[in-house]
Amino acid sequence: MSVSGSRSRALAFFGVLTVAVVVTVAIVAFRGTDDQRFIRSAAEMEAFARTMKDGDRLGPRTVGGMDFEEVRRERGVVVFQQGVTLFSPYGYAWSPQGDPARLLEDMEWSEDHVDHYFEHLEGAFYSWQGRR
Repeated sequence: MSVSGSRSRALAFFGVLTVAVVVTVAIVAFRGTDDQRFIRSAAEMEAFARTMKDGDRLGPRTVGGMDFEEVRRERGVVVFQQGVTLFSPYGYAWSPQGDPARLLEDMEWSEDHVDHYFEHLEGAFYSWQGRR
């Protein structure tokens, strides 16, 4: 095998390795974007949530610099729906009375059943995912 052939394979390997590292760093950097936006938006989201009445269901809007497809309040829990992935809605929930799963346990929000999953973030905020 020639020296130039080995050198070109080594350069190709390091090129592929460099691209893989750049892609990995980009994925990690952008993954935190929603978290950072949420932290900056939480105070405005809470202020907005406090203005809503039970049964309110609002269409697309921007709150605190974050875009939501729907914002609704049921049983004191305000859900900020960001979007839908694989037919499952997701976003954030504000629940000053505690665990929103307990408060919404037997609540049906649509004709097709949605199971609600919440993970505590900070204060009265939770991440939210509904699974059909």
